[in-house]
Amino acid sequence: MWQIRHRAGSLAALGSYVELPPDISEGIARHGDEYQFSLTPYLLKTLVNSDGTIDLDDPFTYLFFPPFEPFNVRADVYEATKKINWEMESEICVPGSQLWQWKYTDRICYRSKGCMSICTYCFQAHRTVDRNTIRTAVKGDWELGMDWLREHPQIREFLFSGGDPLMQTDDRLEEMLADVRSIPHIETIRFNSAFFMHSPMRITPRLVELFKRYNVTEIGVHVVHPRQFTEEAIESIHRLDETGVLRLVQIPLMRGVNDNLETLKKLLEISEQHKLKGYYLTHGMPWTISADRFRTPVHTGVKLLSALKRHLSNVAFPEYVIVARGGKMQVPLERSTLYINREDIENALVWTLEDTQIQLTTVLQDALVPGDSGFYKVQGTPEFIYTTYKEIPIVVFKGWKGWEVYMDDLDSD
Repeated sequence: MWQIRHRAGSLAALGSYVELPPDISEGIARHGDEYQFSLTPYLLKTLVNSDGTIDLDDPFTYLFFPPFEPFNVRADVYEATKKINWEMESEICVPGSQLWQWKYTDRICYRSKGCMSICTYCFQAHRTVDRNTIRTAVKGDWELGMDWLREHPQIREFLFSGGDPLMQTDDRLEEMLADVRSIPHIETIRFNSAFFMHSPMRITPRLVELFKRYNVTEIGVHVVHPRQFTEEAIESIHRLDETGVLRLVQIPLMRGVNDNLETLKKLLEISEQHKLKGYYLTHGMPWTISADRFRTPVHTGVKLLSALKRHLSNVAFPEYVIVARGGKMQVPLERSTLYINREDIENALVWTLEDTQIQLTTVLQDALVPGDSGFYKVQGTPEFIYTTYKEIPIVVFKGWKGWEVYMDDLDSD
């Protein structure tokens, strides 16, 4: 845990690693009034040049530094709204705790507090970045959740997520894994972690042994760019070979970082080479700290994966998803012009960006064919539609909990 103890979490600490111009220092200081900032020594080593400078024109490096100008008041920027990304209050299921989320019928998610480093684009900005979050930890969070879990036999999968669950010490993880495995109806245990990016040395021999002993089933490994496959990172991945843990690569789609064919293809190929199975390519969510810098149009991911479809094995190929109020939604890789009959949807309700339900016909009014035709002309598929609403580009889709509106990028293609 040396990397965690020696993180650069302030301008003073950062100054021992890198020289920063005054305007950048001012931006970090302004950001730090409200939001967390920290980088591990390992991550800084991969970002800082040999002369002690840092190239903030490099999009990959820019992922870990806050905006240096006052934020852009776009509708999808977290600072403008403090809106939580579809984490419904009804899903925070354990009375007295903010760390337990139950979105899907058969699995529970325990969201640990804290991360090894802070990614400015974090989809969980309200948990990991915002200093004034309502999602705070309290004494007894874990015990409350264990009591709740024992009373809910329909839960078969346990997900350690966060923040980053590997912020916990090995001793603490052993206690937690023993607790989970003591519950008979828990069949699978999964971790989500960005250790690979921030501190690959966190995969200790003790942790490997714990994963084996408690039969951890899967680990979702967060990666963004091929440059993350350093010698240390590759070694850490292969330390897990003996555990039998299924390793799943989870990639956020980031504008200017991995939203081009060459980079994404290389990232997926090198992931497969090192036993990381393609799992999710996740569209950048609105209401993140850097939404105006990193979010792409939804269709960008469609075009990329469509072009890669016949050039990667199915093992390497991820599912393109957006995360919305009803959970993850697979984005279809086809997009055609089609006509929807108003009679077929006139009674359908849709969840809006304001978390209210209205008629689907109201949301699609911009696509109504002129005249009394009774048809809407749209792009997409019958259950995944690209359109605009109140002059904002959106996608409208039918998930497992009904129709939803999802904000497309404001520079949508």
